[in-house]
Amino acid sequence: MNLRHLQYLRLVIEQGSFAAAAQAGGVTQPAISHGMRQLQQQFAEPLFVRTGRQQRPTEAALRLAREGALLEQQVHALTASRKAAVSRDVLRAGMTPSAALVCGPALYSAWCGGHPHRRLDMRSEDEGRMLAELQAGHLDLVLAPRPRGFLAAGLACEPLYRLAPLAYVRRAHPLVAARSLAELGLAQWAIVGPSVRGPVNVLREAFAVRRLAPPRVAASCPDFSSLVQLLTQSDLIGVIPHPALLSAVPAGQLVPLRLRESLPTYEMHLFTPVRMRRAAAPVVAGLKQALASSSAQDPHQPAMR
Repeated sequence: MNLRHLQYLRLVIEQGSFAAAAQAGGVTQPAISHGMRQLQQQFAEPLFVRTGRQQRPTEAALRLAREGALLEQQVHALTASRKAAVSRDVLRAGMTPSAALVCGPALYSAWCGGHPHRRLDMRSEDEGRMLAELQAGHLDLVLAPRPRGFLAAGLACEPLYRLAPLAYVRRAHPLVAARSLAELGLAQWAIVGPSVRGPVNVLREAFAVRRLAPPRVAASCPDFSSLVQLLTQSDLIGVIPHPALLSAVPAGQLVPLRLRESLPTYEMHLFTPVRMRRAAAPVVAGLKQALASSSAQDPHQPAMR
C-alpha cells in the first residue's frame, strides 16, 4: 500500500472532492483519482459514495485514513534524522496552534521564570507527528489532544482542560441568525490545517453525525491568529475551540452562532516521556500553577482539570 495514496485519501476526506484535494495537495486531479482507484482495489467495501457532486467517505475510508495516519507517524519516527545535541537549558515543546496561544505564556513562566539562561522552543505540527517526535526523543513535552487509536508507548499522559468549540462569524455575516447546521449547508468555512490526524475533526464530525454533506472548506490557515483575522474580513465561518483565542479581536467583532447542535468537545492533554517524568515534574507543576492562576484572573482562560 502506497503511503502517498493514503495522504491523498486524507485530503479527499478533508476537502470533500477529488478536485479540491488535488488543489490542496499541489497535484493533478488524475493523480488523486488514480490513487483512490489503487486503494479501492485493495478493499471489498466502497471507500466513497457519491452525494451530488461530492464524494462522501464511508466508515471504511475514515478508518483507513486514521490507520494510515498512525502508520505514517511510525514511519516518520523510525526515519527521523539523528538527534541533535540538546542543551539542558532548552525546553523543546510541541503544541497545537490553540495550545500555543493559550498555554505558551504559562509554559514560558514555568520554565524560564527566574532562569535567565533558559530558552523555550515551541513548535506546532499535527498531533500525531508531534507525539511521534516526542517518542523519538526530539521533543521534551507535547500539549495536544490525544489522537484516536494512539499508542502512547513510553509516554505519560494527563488531561489539562476541556475545550468546547463554537462556530464564529463576523457580526454582519448573512448567516449570523442561523440556528442549525443544516442552514449552513451552502456556507464556506475556514479551518486551521489542513489536518485530519488529530483526535477529532470537529467540523466534519459535527456534520457527519447528523448525516449532512461535508462542510465546504474554502481556506486553510496556519494558526488561529490568521483564522480569526480572516473571519473578521470575510463571510467565512470558522470553529474556535476557546474564547481566549479571540483576545486580539475587538469585543463583539466576531460572535458565536447560536446553533441547536453542539460541536464535539475534546480535552487538551500534557504528554511527557515516562523516563523523564521526575525531571519534568517541576516544570509540569509550574505550568499547572500558571494556568490555574490565569484561569482565576481571566474568565476566558480554560479551567484546569
